[in-house]
Amino acid sequence: MAPGVLHADPAAREGEALRWVLDTNVVLDWLVFGDAHMRGADAWLRQGRARWLHTPAMLEELCEVVSREQVLRRARADAGALGRSVREASRAHGILMPEAAPCPWRCSDPDDQMFIDLAAQERAQCLLTRDKALLALAPRCAVLGLRILRPSELGLPDGDGDGAGRPAPASDLRPRRAGAGDATRQ
Repeated sequence: MAPGVLHADPAAREGEALRWVLDTNVVLDWLVFGDAHMRGADAWLRQGRARWLHTPAMLEELCEVVSREQVLRRARADAGALGRSVREASRAHGILMPEAAPCPWRCSDPDDQMFIDLAAQERAQCLLTRDKALLALAPRCAVLGLRILRPSELGLPDGDGDGAGRPAPASDLRPRRAGAGDATRQ
């Protein structure tokens, strides 16, 4: 895939759901641990204002991780319940995509390459991660409109609006070009 193809953004039209790729730990923060930094994203996903793009490999990894003893202890839940919760969220708030072709950007952690590949192929507006290897790609990807952000950098209100009864502007999460401020923060 040629990097220039990423400039096109057919889903950026007003009223259409944004496309987000979430790495495994961010999904855990969202669905299992209820992390405060994911509250705004949770509202957008549950309202259908954004969709969680993922592949079968990502879902398989997530289901394996939620069955780990340390996750089960911290979540105070059993593996079956967490697995059902993940699959339910996948159906309700996500779009299961085919595995993505390799993109031009290489992640220093091969286990995380699938996230950047999917975000690039599907022209996602952002990839949410706390992973340093993925965050290191942010400056290069921002040039072509893909924002790689920590959940805390999304800037969404905790809930369904901005505190004044108005929803947060979707335009804030549309792809930005190089030099667009926080798109390249690390």
